[in-house]
Formats: sequence, C-alpha cells, structure tokens
Amino acid sequence: MSQNDNEENGRITIKEAFGKWFGLFLVLISAAVVYLLIINLDDIFSGITYIFGIVKPVIYGAIIAYLLNPLTKMYYRLLIKGYEKKGKKPSAKTVSVIESFTILFALLTGVLIIAILCWLVIPQLITTVISLVETVPSQANDYYNYLTEKIQSNKYLASRMQDTALKFTKYMDNIMNHDLFPWLKSVLLPNLNLYAKQFANGVISFLNVLYNLFIGMIVAIYILNGKRVFIAQAKKIIYGVCKKKTADTLIHYVRISNDMFSGFILGKIVDSAIIGIICFVLMTIFSLPYALLVSVIVGVTNIIPVFGPYIGAIPSAMLILLVSPVQALYFIILVAILQQVDGNIIGPAILGDSTGLSAFWVLFSILFFGGFWGIAGMLIGCPLFAVIYTIIKDFVNYCLKRRKLSTDTQTYIDLKSIEDRKDGYEYITYSPSELMGKKKNKNKEDSKNKQKILSDIIRKMAKKTTDIQSDNKKKKM
Repeated sequence: MSQNDNEENGRITIKEAFGKWFGLFLVLISAAVVYLLIINLDDIFSGITYIFGIVKPVIYGAIIAYLLNPLTKMYYRLLIKGYEKKGKKPSAKTVSVIESFTILFALLTGVLIIAILCWLVIPQLITTVISLVETVPSQANDYYNYLTEKIQSNKYLASRMQDTALKFTKYMDNIMNHDLFPWLKSVLLPNLNLYAKQFANGVISFLNVLYNLFIGMIVAIYILNGKRVFIAQAKKIIYGVCKKKTADTLIHYVRISNDMFSGFILGKIVDSAIIGIICFVLMTIFSLPYALLVSVIVGVTNIIPVFGPYIGAIPSAMLILLVSPVQALYFIILVAILQQVDGNIIGPAILGDSTGLSAFWVLFSILFFGGFWGIAGMLIGCPLFAVIYTIIKDFVNYCLKRRKLSTDTQTYIDLKSIEDRKDGYEYITYSPSELMGKKKNKNKEDSKNKQKILSDIIRKMAKKTTDIQSDNKKKKM
C-alpha cells in the first residue's frame, strides 16, 4: 500500500509520524538537558571536584611518568647499544628486564635530582634566615643613623621631615585606635579557633599532597611499564570509534602535541639548569651573597617563559639588598645580561623553534593560560597554545588549498584583491603610493573628526552659556 493510499484512508504510519515530529522532539530534549545543566551547575562542579580528588594520585602519576619517559628512553638506548655492539639481539625476556631497569634508573634519577636540590636549598635557606635575623636589626639601625645624620645636617629637610613624621604619627595613631584595635577585638580574637583550624587544614593538605605524590610515583611505575599497551589500546579505541581518516588525523595531532610538549618542557628544564649553573659561577666570581640559594631560585623560575626571570630576580634582589644595595645593583645587571644571553644564544640553541610561535603569541599564551591556571598555566600555556595554533593553521591551509589559493602568509601582506584569471589567481597588492594615500586619507579623516568633535563641544558650551543667561534674565524679571 502506497503513501497516497494511506493518506486517502486517513491513516499515517509510525515512521512518518516519528519523522514529522523528530526535529521538534530533539529541540525539546536539548532544551531540557541545557536547563537541567544550568540549574545544577554547582552540583556538577562539586561532583567534578570530588572525582578529581579521588583520581588525583593517578593524575600525579601520569605527570610524573610523562616527565620521566625521556629518561627511560635514554637509559633504554644506552643499555640496548651494549647488545648491538656485541652483535647480539636481546630476547623478549631480556628486553623486559632492560625496560624494568630503565624505569628504576629514571625514577632514581628524578628522586636524586629533587634530593640534591633540597640538600642545596634547605640548609642555605636556614642559614639565610638566621643571618637575616642577626644582621637586619643592626643594618636597619645603621640606615637609621645614616638618614638621621643626613637630615640633621640639612635644616630645610629636617623641618620637612619633622612635619612629615608628625603627620605620619597622627595617621598611625588614628589607624591603631580606629582600625587595628577594633579589628583585634571584633575579628581576630573571636576567630582564633577558626584560624587555628585553617592552619591545621593547610598542614593536612600539604601532607595529603605528599601522600598523593608518593602514590603517584607508584602509579608512574605501572604507567611506564605498560605504556606500549596503553598506547595500543588508545589507538584501538580511536580506530574503532572514528573513521580511518579521522583517526589518522587525531593520532597525527596527538603525536605533534607530544613532540611540542616534551620538546619544550625538557628543553626549558635543561636551559634553566644551565642558567642556574652560570648564575652560581658568576655570583661566586663577583662575591655576591647567597650565591647558591639565589642561583637555584633563578634556575627554577627560569622554566616559566618570559616572566620567569623576573619572578626569580625580584625576590633575589630584595634578599641581596638587605646585605648591600650596591651588590643588589650588580646582581640586577648580572641577571639582565644573563637573560639576554639565554634569550639569544642558549635558549635558541637548546629549544630551537620547538613551538613555532612568534614572540607576541608566546606572551599571549602565557598571560591567557596563566590567568586560568596560575603558575601551571604559565608552564604549559606556550606548548598548549602552539598545538591549538597548529590545528587552526592546518585547517585554514586546508580550506585555502580546496579553493586553490596560496597558503603563503607573505602573499597576503598588503593584499588589495584576488583576481580570477584563466591561468589561475592573481594576487593584487597595494602600491607604495596607494599605501601612502591611504595613510594621508586616514590622517585627513582623523583631523576632520577631531575638528568636528571640537566644534560640537564649543557649540554645546555656547548653548549652555546662552541657556544660563536666559535663565538669569527670567529670574531678574
């Protein structure tokens, strides 16, 4: 029976009815899902946070495994070379044993590096704090005596400083009586138990982080041991769910992402280690104080692109300033020269063009992702944005190739139009005279706009003056 026969008989099949209202049904379901998501956002985020807290050791383990993976590859190549030199081919069991040893060596290397840093920094930090406690009061007294002597020798400055001191004393007295004491009575003292509880929670959170890191190291061992199986399973899922072309594209960009992240992060670690060593050698040569502690700070913070050197240099300079202002100035000059050497010689030699981003996009990525995730965002922002940039660039180039247009960026500089010719496309650019003409026209338009704005302001002021005068005349009448 045909569809016309069904319509003539006044009947309609279930398939036709479902097809007729299927679009409306999907819209209603989608609207209901969006509404439920919006009204339950707090519960959703709390659930995500809860799940993240549960799997946090696994996340830590994955990060540790990713950082240790290059070390395992290096140790594996070194051990396999021994068999290759002897002309032997290792058995599957031997390869498994070698892989286990490479994981153990990589983990011990990571722990050893952290232990050495703690061994170098913690005693220096304790010594620095003790030294500051012993020397800062006497240095403050010396600075006070020096300033007092200079002020007393200048009558004008002494009178001005006396007035300033009186005003400052009144200001501080006002703050103490009207702000500090009421705050102590109404806020601090009643909430001491709450602050103590928050401090205890902070200590517990720190111990929890250490515990998660310990469990993460165990997880990292299992991830490194089964990484080939995990990668194979991931590829199996991708090829099973997606079409072959889509799966090839996904795996291609995952491979690019891995190359960018591993190359950038490991390159920055090596670069920062070299900068820290050079900084220590130069500070020792110039007899600057706290050489070891400051060099570790400078080296660690140098991992953060662009802003890292300043993050490490500012507190280090403040620390040296407490000992000697002149040495603090020398340190600032030393760090400035060192960063120029790093940015122009050491960094490019180690990192090369690992991300392919210009200086503007590097700065943008650090600010953007740093605003979302803080220090972690600054660390991973550059390679993450480089992956996004690569995907967008490849998509734009794919669209241009489909239209048989040029993918070279230089072709589009000062582009005026693209003309379709029989033998292809012709890219027409603005001539130098046209570019100058555009600038002149723009300047003329800007001057006209300024004159118009100025005339409008004068006209409004004249009208306002006229209105005021007429109001005054009416009041007099």
